[in-house]
Amino acid sequence: MCLEKGRALGQGIMILIFGAIALLVSQPVGLGLVGFMGVMKLQESVTDWCPSDLVLKRLGLKKKAEIAR
Repeated sequence: MCLEKGRALGQGIMILIFGAIALLVSQPVGLGLVGFMGVMKLQESVTDWCPSDLVLKRLGLKKKAEIAR
């Protein structure tokens, strides 16, 4: 698995968890977390970096460009 796919997998899981929090626990908190996730996705689209990359790189995942070499 490459870094980009690992990042997308983690983000998808987090959005589902945040949606469940909004539905089952607290709508304002859950929607706030979903909004924060949206801001992080916007930041990622501009910089091509996400804080989860720090963890994923430690797990040994590499970017597609690094794997293709």
